[in-house]
Amino acid sequence: MHTDNKPSPTRLMQTALLFKGLSYSTAGSLIVALSMVYIIGPYADQLQAWKWLSVLAVISLYRWITYYTYSHQTTDRLTDAKWGLNFKVGAYAAAVTWGSAMWLFYPDSNPEYQVLVILGLAGVSGGALAVLSYDSRIITYYQAIILVFIESRLLWENEPFAIELAVLSLFYFGFLMKGGHEIGQNYSELIKLRYDTEKHNLALLSTTEEIARIGYWQWDMKSRNIELSSSLAKMCNTEQINIDMKTCFGKVHTDDRRRVKQAIDYVVETGKNSTVEYRIQNTENDEWTIMNQIIKRIENAQGGYSILGTVQDISIIKSAEKKIFDMAYFDELTGLANRNHFHQHLDEQIKHARRKDRKLAILYIDLDGFKEINDTLGHDRGDEYLKIIANRLKYLLRDIDFVARLGGDEFCIILEDIHEGIDASIIAERCLALSKSSIMLDNQKITPKMSIGIAVYPDDGTQTNTLLKAADTAMYSAKHDGKHACAFYDPQMTSDSIARLQLEADLQTALLNNEFELWYQPKIALNTGRMSGVEALIRWQHPQRGLIAPDYFISTAERIGLINKIGEWVLITACKQLQQWKQMNIELDIAINISSAHFSSEGFAEKVEQVTREFNLAPGDLEIEITESQTRNPKEHINICHQLQKNGIKIAIDDFGTGYSSLSVLKQLEIDTLKVDREFIRELPDEPAAALMVSTIVNMSLAMGYSIVAEGVETQEQAEFLSSLGCPIMQGYYFSKPVPAPQIKELVNTHFNLYPQPTQSYTENP
Repeated sequence: MHTDNKPSPTRLMQTALLFKGLSYSTAGSLIVALSMVYIIGPYADQLQAWKWLSVLAVISLYRWITYYTYSHQTTDRLTDAKWGLNFKVGAYAAAVTWGSAMWLFYPDSNPEYQVLVILGLAGVSGGALAVLSYDSRIITYYQAIILVFIESRLLWENEPFAIELAVLSLFYFGFLMKGGHEIGQNYSELIKLRYDTEKHNLALLSTTEEIARIGYWQWDMKSRNIELSSSLAKMCNTEQINIDMKTCFGKVHTDDRRRVKQAIDYVVETGKNSTVEYRIQNTENDEWTIMNQIIKRIENAQGGYSILGTVQDISIIKSAEKKIFDMAYFDELTGLANRNHFHQHLDEQIKHARRKDRKLAILYIDLDGFKEINDTLGHDRGDEYLKIIANRLKYLLRDIDFVARLGGDEFCIILEDIHEGIDASIIAERCLALSKSSIMLDNQKITPKMSIGIAVYPDDGTQTNTLLKAADTAMYSAKHDGKHACAFYDPQMTSDSIARLQLEADLQTALLNNEFELWYQPKIALNTGRMSGVEALIRWQHPQRGLIAPDYFISTAERIGLINKIGEWVLITACKQLQQWKQMNIELDIAINISSAHFSSEGFAEKVEQVTREFNLAPGDLEIEITESQTRNPKEHINICHQLQKNGIKIAIDDFGTGYSSLSVLKQLEIDTLKVDREFIRELPDEPAAALMVSTIVNMSLAMGYSIVAEGVETQEQAEFLSSLGCPIMQGYYFSKPVPAPQIKELVNTHFNLYPQPTQSYTENP
C-alpha cells in the first residue's frame, strides 16, 4: 500500500499509456472540429462556431504542451502525481468544450445538420475510446460530460424529432460508456497482470484480450509468416498462431486489402505509426467483422525492426453508429427512406434540376383500403402488407429513382431527369398495375390498390413544400374520383383541398357545438303491419350548409380519427331517446351503426354495457349494426359479440351479401340479424339474379335461425316479392323515410300494409 504522495506503479504505467496517444488524438480532434465549423457553421451561429474552435485550439495546445513536457522528462520526474492530474484537466476541459457545441452553434432549423452535429460528437466520443480507455473513469466521465450537453439541448428543444434524437443518443452513449468502462477496467487488469509476473501476465492477457475483443500480431520483416496472439487467432477463426502473409491477407475483405498493405508499407518505410480500419470474414457465419488496427515499427532484441499491429473488434460500435443513422434516415418497418430523408433528398434533387435546367416529378401514393386491412386482419398483417408493397415499388423503379415511406400508408417517389409529365404517368401506371398480382394475407387474397398524385418540377412548384403539397392535393383528387387511379396536379385542386381541410376543421367543432342529430327510419314487421323498431341514422345540421347526410362526412371522420367519438355520441343519444320513448309507453328496439374501428377498439363492449345500464334498457332493446368487412377476423369478432350478447345487446350484419362473409365463416359468427343490402332489393323483382340471391339469403338466414331485415324497399312490387319469401321485417322509403324523433310518436300507431302505400299524418323531410 502506498502511503506517500506518489502514484502506484500501475497508475504510472496507466498515465504513460494515456499520454502516448495524446498528440495524434489532439491533432485529429482539431481536424474534426474544423470540419464541423466549416460544414455546420453556415447553418448556425458562425461567429460562435469560430470562437468555440478557438477555445478548443487553446485547450488542445495546453494538452500538447503537457504531452511534450511529459515525454521529455527523466524517469524519476515521471513519478509525480501532477502528470495524471494535468491529463485529467485537459481531457475534461476538452469534453466540456466539445459538448458546448450543442449550445453554441446548434442549427435549430436544419434537422440534417442537427444530426451531423450529434454524429460528430458521437464520433469524437467513440474515437476517445482509443486514447482514454486506459482509465475507465476518465473515458466514462469524458463521454458523460458530452452526453449531458447533448441531452440537455435536445430536451430543451422539446420537439418530436429532438426527443427521438435524445433517445437514440442516450442509447448510443450508454453503450459507449459501458463499453469504455469495461475496456478501461480490462486495461487496468492488464497493466496489473503485466506488472506482477511475465508468465502469469501472459495467461491472463489472453483472457483480457478476448473480453475486450483486442488482439495483436507481429512480423519480423524477414519471414513470410506473421505471429498472431491467441485472441486474434480466435477472431480470425484459426488455430494457427503462425500463418503466412498471403493467408492472412486472404481473410481481409478484397476492397480493404490494398489499404491495409499501404498502411504496413508506410510504417516499414517511414517508421511512423499508422491506423487503418478493415473487415475480416468470420468463417462461421460468413459475416464481416470490422477491425481497427494500429500499426507501428519496433526494435527487436537483435537490433532489427519488427512490425507490430494492435487490433480491436469495433463491429458493435460501428453497428450502433449505423443504427443511429438508419433510425434517423430510414423507415424501420420497410427499410425505405423516411420522411426526413425524403425531404433532404428532394431538396438536393430540386437544386440539381435547377442547375441543369431539367424536370423531375414526384408521385404521392396513398394505399386504398389499408385502414380496412388493419381493422379486419390486425396491425401485424397490415405491417406485412406495407412491406410487400414497399418491395414491389422498389422493384419497378429505375436505379436513379428514389422511394420513401412518409408514414402510415403513404409513399412518395422522386423521378429524376424526366422530359415530360407523361414519363411520370408511365411509372404511375406501373404502380397501378401492381393490382394484377394479389397479396395473400391470412389465406385471403388482397388486391393492392392505390391513389397516386403527380406533381412536376418546375411546373407545379419550385420548392419542396409546394411541390409535395401539389402532389398530395392531386392524390386526393384521384381518390375522390373513384380511387385506384392517378391524377396530375391542377391549380383547381387547391380549392378542393381547401374545402377538404375546412370540412375536417368543421367536423372537429361539430361535436363540441352539438351540431349532430339522429333521425330514425322505421322497421316494419309484416305479420302485424306495425313498427317493430327503428334504425338511428346520423345527420349533421351544419350552421352554413344546412342538413348534411352521413355519406358526405363519415369517411372524413374516419380519416381524421373522429369516428369513435361520433359513434359514442350516437350510442348515448340513441339510448337516451329510447328511454324517453319507453317513458311514453312506446315499445321499440333501436339499431345503431358502428364503424369497424370503433367496434374493435379497446373497451367498446364495456362502454355499451355502461350506457345501456345508465338508461335502464332491457335486453334486446339495442342492436349494433356492423358491416361484413368486420367479420374477416372471426376470432376477434366472436369475442366482442359474446361480451355484448351476454348483456342483451343484439348484433346485426348490415349490407349483407356485398362483403366478405362466407358460409363457413357465417356459422362461427355470434350474430342475431342479417340485413339484405339495398343493391339487391333495388333490382327486385324483375332481375332474375337479384331475385335468386335475395331468395337464397332469406331462406338461408331463416333456416339458420337468424332474423332477417330487407332494407331499401321502395316499391310495392319489392315489398310483395319479399313478403312472398317470408321476409319478416322490411325497411325503406316505401314505408317511411328517416324522420326526426318527434314524428316517430305519430308513426308508431300507423298500420302499414302492402296495398296501397299508407297515408301518413306527418310532413316528410327530404
